[in-house]
Amino acid sequence: MLPAMPIDLHRSGPVLVITLNRPEAMNAIDPQMFAQLGAAWDEFEHDDSLAVAIVTGTGERAFCAGRDLVKSNEDAENDWSMRRERSRLTPDGIWKPVIAAVNGHCLAAGLALALGCDVRIASPNATFGTMAAKRGIVAGGGQTQRLARYVPFGIAMEMILFAERISAERAERVGLVNAVVPQADLMATAMEWAERLCANGPLALRAMKQLAYEGGLGAHLPDGLRMEAKKYAEIQVTEDATEGARAFAEKRPAKFHGR
Repeated sequence: MLPAMPIDLHRSGPVLVITLNRPEAMNAIDPQMFAQLGAAWDEFEHDDSLAVAIVTGTGERAFCAGRDLVKSNEDAENDWSMRRERSRLTPDGIWKPVIAAVNGHCLAAGLALALGCDVRIASPNATFGTMAAKRGIVAGGGQTQRLARYVPFGIAMEMILFAERISAERAERVGLVNAVVPQADLMATAMEWAERLCANGPLALRAMKQLAYEGGLGAHLPDGLRMEAKKYAEIQVTEDATEGARAFAEKRPAKFHGR
C-alpha cells in the first residue's frame, strides 16, 4: 500500500477542500507537505472552475501543530521555513475566498496558515498559539502582523509574547474565530459557508477581498477609498452586475458567470 500523501485534495463542484494529512505528527508541516500545500494554492488560484477553498486537518486532535521541528532538528535541509520563496504557506495574493476549518490545535505555522485564510470556523477543542517565544525564534508566516491587525492589540501582544495557547471560546470572543461549532458539524458548516459564498458574484467577491486586504489593512483611508471607487466602477459595468440587478428586480436568485 502506498503511503498517504501529506496533502489531500478533494473537489466538490467549485469548492476545493485542502486537507493536511499527517495525523501521526499532528499535521505538522514537513518539506513535502509545504511543497504540496504551495502547489494546492497555485492550483486553486489559477483554476477558473474553483471559486472557494477550505483548508482543514485530518483527525480530531490537530488542525496543524506548526513546522515539523523533529524533522528540522534531525536535518537542517528539512527546515522549509528558510526557503519560503520556493513555495507558499498561505494563500496570500489569491483573491478567491478561503475558509479555515480548524479541527484541533492550531499552533505556530498552523496559526499562520489559519490567519492567512479569510474566515475561520473552529471546533470546541481547538486551541490557538504562536509558540515562537518558547522556542527562542520569531513567529513568522505573518503571525505577528496579522494578529496585531485582527484582534485587539493587547490580546495580540499577549499571544505573541507569552506564547501560550488560547481556547476556541476565547478566540471567538476576541474575533480571531468567526464561529465555534461541534466537531461533528465542522466540515458540514464549512461546506455550507462555501456554498453560500459560491452563490455570490465571483468578480465582486474577489474585488472586495482585494480591497479589504490592500486597502483596509494596507493603505491609508484616502488611498483605500480611491481603490474602492476604481474597483466599484470596474465591476459596475460587468455582466454579473447587470444580472444581480435584474435578478433582484425579478425576485429570483442571481445566476453569475464571472463576466
